[in-house]
Parts: sequence; structure tokens; C-alpha cells
Amino acid sequence: MVTLSSHPHPVPPAVNRPPATNVKPIRVSPLSASKHELSASNKNAEDETCSLTVTEKRREKRGLVNAEELKQMEARERREEMNRKIASKKAISVILRREATKALIEKKGGSNNSKKLLPRTVLEALHERITALRWESALKVFELLREQIWYRPNSAMYIKLLVMLGKCKQPEKAHDLFQAMIDEGCVMNREAYTALLSAYSRSGLFDKAFSLLGEMKDTPNCNPDVQTYSILIKSCLQVFAFDKVQALLSDMASQGIRPNTVTYNTLIDAYGKAKMYLVNPSLYFQHAPSGCLDYMQ
Repeated sequence: MVTLSSHPHPVPPAVNRPPATNVKPIRVSPLSASKHELSASNKNAEDETCSLTVTEKRREKRGLVNAEELKQMEARERREEMNRKIASKKAISVILRREATKALIEKKGGSNNSKKLLPRTVLEALHERITALRWESALKVFELLREQIWYRPNSAMYIKLLVMLGKCKQPEKAHDLFQAMIDEGCVMNREAYTALLSAYSRSGLFDKAFSLLGEMKDTPNCNPDVQTYSILIKSCLQVFAFDKVQALLSDMASQGIRPNTVTYNTLIDAYGKAKMYLVNPSLYFQHAPSGCLDYMQ
């Protein structure tokens, strides 16, 4: 009979086996975890607050800029409105003065009131008519101007009228005005002679124009210059008077007057369109820019 104590394979005794140790598991405190989560959430909240603050500052700054721009725009509009009102008042004043002058010119009958007009009123009316090439009305206003008690002869005013009459092809009126200029004791200069010469040449009165050119050569301080010759050359080219052009160019060369760019351009254009060529072009284009002589040849 086998007893329980006698086991055929008894458990051997432990030899050099270290004693078992109790391993304690590491436990994470829920409080510590909540602290980490809280700090992360606080950081996110701070970042969001910071971004909101920057955004608000930008919005405020943008709002201030917009408000400043709005103020500047309103101020600009007020200034423009004020300028428009001032310009309107000035325009009305100018119109009224012009209408008053016009009415006075039409009703002028030698009364004393017509001799006491304001200088600005008459001069503005005269300038307007000269610019518009209304030569008949301009001469009437100039006649009224000469009747004023404050009038003094002015060479510049006569020259403007002479140029206008030349453009309007009124050579006889221009001659009469030139003579009135001499009678009033105005200083005769090259510009006055050139204006009358232009009036003659524009109307095809080349005999009078060349005669006046010779008179200019004999008048002190009135010798013709390159502008005088250029005006006469252009008028001759417009009527295909090429023989007169050759004579004028020779006359310029003999007096040592060099053509300018206007003269060269006028010659090249006219001769090119007519398919004609200058006789001995090197004589007239020796001082011209490079290329002009080759073109004319």
C-alpha cells in the first residue's frame, strides 16, 4: 500500500536559487496626468489668446487706417467741391465780362463810358478773339482798346495781331496795322517785319514779301534771320516755286545764315514729295546733320 508521502519523483531542493522578489507595478497617478493635460490646454489657450490679440490689433490698426483714409478722402472731396465752386464763379465772372464787352462793342457810339473799361476786360476779350482767329472781331476790340485812357502802344500786341491776320490771309489788313504800328511810334523789330512778311507769303504775294525782305536788310536791328527765311521758303514750297527756294538758299549762304532743323525738314519733305533734287546740295547742307546730304543726293 502506497502512501502519499512516498512520491516516486520528489521535488528536488532549491540549490542557489535566488529568493523570489515581489515586483510592484508602477501606477500612474491620475492627478499627474490631469496636470499634464491641463498645462497643454493652458498653452493652447494662451496661443489662441495671443493670436486673437494680434488679430484684434491688426483689425484695430486696419480700422484706424481706414478711418484716416476716410477722413483724407472726405477732406479731398471738400477741397475739390470748393475748387469747383470757385472755378464756376470765375467762369461766370469771365463770361459776364465778355458779354459786357461784346455788348459794349456792338453799342459803342463814342460815349465816354466806352473809354473807361477795365484793362483786364478788354485784354481778355482781345486775346480770346486772336486765339480763335476771329480777325474782324479782334480788330474791333483792338480799336476799342486804343480808345481807352490807359492805353499805351505795345509792339507785342501788334505782332500778335499781325500773325493772326497772316493766318487768316488778310495781307492788306496786316499792312494797315503795320503802318499804324509805325505811326504810334512802336519800336520796329525783326519779329514785326517777319510777321508782315509771313502775311504776304501766305497769301502768295511773293513780290511784296521779297521786297520786304530787302527792306529788312537795310533796316538797323531788323536783319532777317533763319526764321524769316524758313517762313518764306515754306510758303514758296507750298506753291512749288522751287526757283525762289534756290535763290533764298543762296542768299542765306551768302549772308552766313545756317538753316536749322525746321528748314531742313521743310526742304526734305517738299523735295521728296515732288521727286526733285537740289542743285549742288553740298552748298546748303554742309552744316546739316549726317544723312541729310545723302538723302538729297
